[in-house]
Amino acid sequence: MRATYLVLSTAFAGLACGACPFAELKRSGVLSEDDIAKFEAVKRNPKAAEALFKAHQAEKREPGPQSGIIGPILNGTLDLPNGGGLLNGLLQPLTGELSNIELPTPQPQGLAAIPGDDPDHQFQAPGPTDVRGICPTLNTLANHGYLSRNGITTFAQAANAVQTGYGFDFSLSVFLSALGLMAGGDLVSGIYSIGGADSRVPNTLGPALGLDKHGVFEIDGSITRQDVYFGNNANFLLQRWNEYVNESEAQGGEFNLETNAVDNGFRYDNSLGTNPDFFAGVIWFAVSHAERVFVYEGLANGTSGLANYANVAPFFLNETFPDNWFRRGVPFSLPGAFEQAGEMFLANPRALGGNQGVGNFVPLNLSTDLSTDSPAQLGCFILENLLDVAPGQLDPIIYDNFILYTGFIKGVIAPFFIDDGYFNCPAALLFTEPSDSAGSTDGSVSSSGSPVNGAYPGIGVIAPNSEPS
Repeated sequence: MRATYLVLSTAFAGLACGACPFAELKRSGVLSEDDIAKFEAVKRNPKAAEALFKAHQAEKREPGPQSGIIGPILNGTLDLPNGGGLLNGLLQPLTGELSNIELPTPQPQGLAAIPGDDPDHQFQAPGPTDVRGICPTLNTLANHGYLSRNGITTFAQAANAVQTGYGFDFSLSVFLSALGLMAGGDLVSGIYSIGGADSRVPNTLGPALGLDKHGVFEIDGSITRQDVYFGNNANFLLQRWNEYVNESEAQGGEFNLETNAVDNGFRYDNSLGTNPDFFAGVIWFAVSHAERVFVYEGLANGTSGLANYANVAPFFLNETFPDNWFRRGVPFSLPGAFEQAGEMFLANPRALGGNQGVGNFVPLNLSTDLSTDSPAQLGCFILENLLDVAPGQLDPIIYDNFILYTGFIKGVIAPFFIDDGYFNCPAALLFTEPSDSAGSTDGSVSSSGSPVNGAYPGIGVIAPNSEPS
C-alpha cells in the first residue's frame, strides 16, 4: 500500500511536468497489478485518489488481521487499544498512555559461559542503596550487571537480561517481565523495583510497591521466604533452604521436578495449617509452580543439565553465578514452562482456595478443572485470569485502570498465546472484571541482611528479623 501512494504521487508530479513515468514503471515490473489498477482508476477519475487515500489512512488507524500483526481480535478487527502485538516475531510499539514503555527484543541464545570473563558482568555485592528482593535469579542478574546494579529495572531490560543470563526464550522472558511490571511497577513508564517500594520508581497510577509486594511474585508458601502474615516476607530463611536441600537429597541430590513437587506440597501444607490468611489463587498456582520449574530448567549447568547443589546453591546463598557455569543450550520456552508446571501440579496436587482462619479452608469455585486441563488450556486460563488477586477482587490500582492494564496484556502478552501453534487461545479475550470491592494494598520491603557475601560456599548472613518457617 505504501508503494501505491509513492507511485501515485510520482505519477501526478510527472503529469504536472508534462511527462509521466508510469509507462516506464509498468514495463519494469515494479508495479503490482493492484497498483496498476489503482493508477488507471485515478487516471479516469482524479477524485478516486482522495477515496484511496482515505481508505489507506483508515487502514493505518484500524489495522485488521490482514496487517500481519498477531494479537487479540474482536469482531474481525485487531483488539489492540494501546498498540503492540507481534509482527515477524517482534513486539510492536505501544501507543497512548503506554507509548513510553521500552520494548524487549530477542537476544542471542545458545550454550554460553555466564558471566565467563566478561569484565562488565563480574560479581559485585550490592551497595547500601541497591535494592534486592525475593527472587534469587533476579538478584543474581543485578549483582552481575545484567540488570541495573541498583535493582531498579524496566520491562525491556529485565526481559532481555533473563534471555541472556538464563537462556529463556523471548516469549517466556516477555511474559515474566510483563507480569513483574504489573505486579509492582509503574505501568506507564515500564519501570519497577526487584525489591520493595523505591523512590526511584514513579508512582504514575498509584504506589509502585515492587516485586516484594504480596500476592503476585511474592506468594504464600514460597521456597525460602516466609508468608507475609508472619512478618518480613523478603528475607532469606536458612531453615527453609536446609529443608529444601534435604528434599533434594531424597532425589539423589537433584533439585528436579520430583524434589520441587514435594517442596511445593510441603510449603502449601505448612501455610494451610499455620497461616489464617493463607491464599492459593490462580496467580499462586502459576507462580508457586513456575518458580520451582525455573530452579531445574534455569539454574542447571548447561554443559551437564544438572540442577545439583553445586549449581543451584550459589544462586540462593550468594546470589551469584557458580564458577564455570553455562546457560542452557536450547532456549526454555513459554509452552515448555506450562508443560512443566502442569506436570509438577499433577505430581502432587493441591486445591486452590484460601483460609478464613486456620482450619477453615474455602476452595475456589473455578470455571475449569486444573487436574484435567492440558498445559495449553492451563495457559489460556492463566492468561484470562492474570489480574486475579482474590475471587471477585482486584488490586486497587488495577481496579482503577482496568482498561489500561488489559490493553497492556493484549499488546505484549496475549500475542504469544494466540495463533501460536501451541496455546491457540481464543482471539477474543474475556478478562476477569473488577468488582465493586477492590483488594487492599499492602506495603512491601526489600531484603535486608542479604545472604550475599560473594564467598561461596559460605551461607551468608540471615537478618535478625527473619524467623524460621
